Amino acid sequence: MISTCKRLSPVALTMTAAAFAALFALGGTAAIAQTGAAKPAADATPAPLPQPSAAAVPQPDWEKVCGQVNKQQECHISRKRLAATGQAIAQFMIIERGDKKLIQVAVPPVALIQPGLQIKVDTAQPTGMKYVVCTPGECLALGEINADFINNLKKGSNIVVSMLNPQGKPVNFDISLAGFSTSYSGPGIDPKEAQVRQQKLEDELKKKADQAREQLLQLQQQQSSAQ
Repeated sequence: MISTCKRLSPVALTMTAAAFAALFALGGTAAIAQTGAAKPAADATPAPLPQPSAAAVPQPDWEKVCGQVNKQQECHISRKRLAATGQAIAQFMIIERGDKKLIQVAVPPVALIQPGLQIKVDTAQPTGMKYVVCTPGECLALGEINADFINNLKKGSNIVVSMLNPQGKPVNFDISLAGFSTSYSGPGIDPKEAQVRQQKLEDELKKKADQAREQLLQLQQQQSSAQ
């Protein structure tokens, strides 16, 4: 039900990200095509991979954004997976471009490029996807899907996205399908409205991070004073 799409050029991907900037919060730099495993610089230490947490973190709902891309109507139906810190660590997206239906999955950029990632809907057999591009903020896998796959999502309860970390061990990101059918069949919001929502979310997360940092500093000061 998923076939690998022809590799998109970095320019094409960047144009899409610019048109729907609010949906690409995992990375904001120009796309750079990768043909092999991503390798850190010799004197660089790989950044730690954000891990999904069992903590009760409010997860975003499904969101549908529609607008004009290259004079053609395009809709993105997506949902993000947040870590306990509120950081977006994965995103599952359906792209409808004319009669074509695509699936795009974003994971952290420390993923092993080979052999790609897997997605699994409920108890169905996992489906493999190949990465088409990596940026400093994310790695993207892209494939073409059909109506049967959409119907499975509508009837499903949960998606599990599985990637390999730099040590070759699987890391799973679960994304609930609750609300997908309603969002998919409903009207899309304007990209500008999506950007406003995204900015509001980022401001709230920054505020929480600043508060947590201040509390940590206060705790450290109290411990120093007690010694």
